Amino acid sequence: MTGKGRLSPQRGFSLVETIAALGILSLAAIPLMEVATGAVQNTARLESRMLARTTAENILARAISDPDPVELGVTEGTEIQMGRPYHWELTVFPTERDALLRLEVRVNEESREQILARLMTLKTLPVRTTEQAAE
Repeated sequence: MTGKGRLSPQRGFSLVETIAALGILSLAAIPLMEVATGAVQNTARLESRMLARTTAENILARAISDPDPVELGVTEGTEIQMGRPYHWELTVFPTERDALLRLEVRVNEESREQILARLMTLKTLPVRTTEQAAE
């Protein structure tokens, strides 16, 4: 029997229960935010390494496809990739074979010293015929 004088039981959560639930939720959200921040930082580092590798591949491709002979020693310069300057250094070494050179390129961001990409390859020198040698 329900009468006007009797209060019906309230349904829902009390203020204390709501605050406790929000506190537990915030404790769980902090590590998730740290993971998301770390993922964004890793993405930026990977993008920088990818652009440095692209720069290194471009430098080696130009050096290999150039018909002029490559000079021994160090050549350096700067290349822009997606608006970012990358410093590169191409070193040409002799090998035990006369007609073969070793090319090594190192790339870093212009404002930092850390090498982000390092590639090596070999390039053959054009073979001189006896007629060319006589000239």
